[in-house]
Amino acid sequence: MYAEAALSSELGISRTPVREALIHLASRGLVIYIPRRGFQIKSLSEKDVQDLFELRIALELTVIRRITPALEPEAIQKIEELSFKYETIAKSGNPVKTVNADRQLHLYLAHLTDNPYLIKSIEEIRDFIDLANIKSLEFEYRKAEAMREHQEIVKVLKTRSVAGALSKMEEHIKVTEQRILFQIRSMNV
Repeated sequence: MYAEAALSSELGISRTPVREALIHLASRGLVIYIPRRGFQIKSLSEKDVQDLFELRIALELTVIRRITPALEPEAIQKIEELSFKYETIAKSGNPVKTVNADRQLHLYLAHLTDNPYLIKSIEEIRDFIDLANIKSLEFEYRKAEAMREHQEIVKVLKTRSVAGALSKMEEHIKVTEQRILFQIRSMNV
């Protein structure tokens, strides 16, 4: 449970912006308001994760279909830089920063579509996925696995193979989903 007053004190800011932020998060379904008690971070069920990843695959594979054939050298260089940044941060051991670096890479790909609706949709589902994703990255092998998956995606994007990029991206997303589901199941045992 998180109380407005405690968060306000911890952050060193007044209660009004904390309250507004919490109300915004609650309106998006990321936190749950419990009257006279405070706010609680939403827990995702197995079905929530499966539904989110079903949508994520559809959206991110659409991104891959749209961007792969026309990738410019500058875009490929930026993708490589973001993949390297992910690796560097993942090796540092901070799961929150690692998830943020992963998010930056995937959102950069989405931004290459120049489709504001697609970008916004991916940003919104990533908020939920990132809540669950932090737990899957607590395991050292998942970070190493995700690094290899990103490298494979970048390698195929460089060849501009749509089929290859679709395959690698779908595999990456499905492995991430399975790791998160494993975490949820192991917490419920």
